[in-house]
Amino acid sequence: MIKKILIANRGEIACRIADTCERLGLAVATIHSDADRDALHVRRIGESVRVGGGAAAESYLNIEAIIAAARAVGADAVHPGIGFLSESPLFAQAVEAAGLVFVGPRPETMRRFSDKASAKREAIAAGVPVIEGGTDSWSDAQAVAAHVRSMPLPVLLKAVAGGGGRGVRVVQSLERLDETIESAMREAQVSFGLPDLLVEQFIDKPRHIEVQIAGDGKGGVIHIFERECTLQRRFQKVIEEAPAVSLSPALRTAILGAALRLAQRVRYRGLGTMEFLAAGDAFWFLECNPRLQVEHTVTEEICGLDLVELQLRIAASGSLGLAQEEVQAQGYAVQARIYAEDPKAGFMPSAGAIRLLRLPDAGCRVDSGVITGSEVTPHYDAMVAKLVVRGRDRADGLNRLRAAIDQCVLLGVRNNLDFLSRLLDDPRVLANEIDNRFIDRELDRFVAEEAPDGTAIAAAAALWIARWHAGDPKDPWSGHSAWRLDDGVRAAPAVPALLLRQGDREWPIAFASADRQDVVRVAVDGRLHELRLTPGAGDAFQLDVEGRSETLHAVIDEDTIHLQWRRRGLRLEVHPFLSDEAPEEGRSGRLVSPLMGKIIKVNVREGDTVTVDQPLIVLESMKMEIRIDAPHDGVVMSLNCAQGDLVERHALLAVVGVEGGQQEKAE
Repeated sequence: MIKKILIANRGEIACRIADTCERLGLAVATIHSDADRDALHVRRIGESVRVGGGAAAESYLNIEAIIAAARAVGADAVHPGIGFLSESPLFAQAVEAAGLVFVGPRPETMRRFSDKASAKREAIAAGVPVIEGGTDSWSDAQAVAAHVRSMPLPVLLKAVAGGGGRGVRVVQSLERLDETIESAMREAQVSFGLPDLLVEQFIDKPRHIEVQIAGDGKGGVIHIFERECTLQRRFQKVIEEAPAVSLSPALRTAILGAALRLAQRVRYRGLGTMEFLAAGDAFWFLECNPRLQVEHTVTEEICGLDLVELQLRIAASGSLGLAQEEVQAQGYAVQARIYAEDPKAGFMPSAGAIRLLRLPDAGCRVDSGVITGSEVTPHYDAMVAKLVVRGRDRADGLNRLRAAIDQCVLLGVRNNLDFLSRLLDDPRVLANEIDNRFIDRELDRFVAEEAPDGTAIAAAAALWIARWHAGDPKDPWSGHSAWRLDDGVRAAPAVPALLLRQGDREWPIAFASADRQDVVRVAVDGRLHELRLTPGAGDAFQLDVEGRSETLHAVIDEDTIHLQWRRRGLRLEVHPFLSDEAPEEGRSGRLVSPLMGKIIKVNVREGDTVTVDQPLIVLESMKMEIRIDAPHDGVVMSLNCAQGDLVERHALLAVVGVEGGQQEKAE
């Protein structure tokens, strides 16, 4: 009987497993690296053991440290979660050798499926169709090249120990073949510690189908229906659906039967996923994942089962407790993975602090391992959350998922929200006219660069001014009388006060007067935007412009604006606009502020005698200190500022007269 479980993982999956354990009355503990000391899974679970440094190899892949952690917390079972050591037969063996229960397949089963070549041999022995090509893998690049040349093109190179699309390359021609092989082997070595490649015939425009299976380890096996994961980019899953509505009844029956035959052959224990490619009426075995899958959620939603509970039941009792005829599927479910990544830069992970995270709180299942303030580190997978929705059918489900994505706010790190929303708007996706290379072929449509709307830039500038240069906190616009002339005069925009920047794009920002107290007028790219911004709860603001009202979410720093604008997260750098227009300073002695900021030091008083280049005033803006010096020898005729004052750009700060001259005092 299991009483306490150590979850040897992190992030959203650790939190999700803990939910089930606690519902079943099982005590739970987890592990963490130095980089995850303050992570959500550590705080959520409440008991955690440090297992090493930030790098996964020093912590989440440290078998000895994890076994020691299990003993330290008094656990009698270990759940490996997803990724890291979840498919390692060495880890499973070490757990069992320590007298603990491993929540997963037997080590011997994991070895048989530990790489794609051995898994392919098991499938052939079970009479399951496989993709043409060798059942051996090679660590020698020349041997791989020779095998490629012996097969009709195109062929597929696959990391034998791989997953997640890493170490996979399509060879369309023999040109630059050696370079392609070396690239795949390097990626395989870095990702899985093994460079070996498998060479298979390339299947053109297939669908990716996978079957959830469960076994008691004694020959009893059931399937828990299938999922479709055809929407991929570079063979990494993006959208997962259940059931696979594209399958004919006959093809579904054949694929489910093949998965059961293979699982029965190895007397499978625990949960696993048999993955296949399908095209037309044909299908081929791809691989077995002997663990819980990221996309297990959609199976749970259509079948009404808790797959983690089923895992624990099998591990504790060796019994499924569930007959095949008891497994029923109803409706449709779909999942999207939200990542901190930059789709425009090849989906490169985006590390940094999450400044703001808002996820749907109704009509959607959310599995997440981060919150506002969490750090996305470069050490681990960059997943932020999984959104899962149910629908009456596929059309209804995709519509609900798109609506859920549009409710999300993620600021501080680049992310794929806009990419996902565009993908789910595509007519071919909605019509299910897709294959596993669809996203790769059409990627430019989903990541096309769009310049931020001028209204968004104007709103960002107005929010920054209100945050950092407001007077009365009850009236954020009161510190800027130039915006608020009550005489009805609509003054033209002043010279630029700010420069907002995003990458190579820059927007000089000027502010104009307004004839209403609650209105801000901002000039961007020569167009004047008249805005009404009303602070809401927390990070929310209501924007009214040109008869349209919408809610914005923003985090405003001194030098950066993070703004959610119609699904897009904008990160705008704020720079003082320093122009060359102050020639009269040196000639007249009139010292004006070069930018908006705060006076942090005044070194002189009226009547003091000063010398050229003597520091008179120090201004702080954007975390920079700007020193304002005497333009020549003379006397301070007028001083118009004091320490602590907030001043606008071009505000007159002081006048230095030439000693013995007739310098005019400022009014």
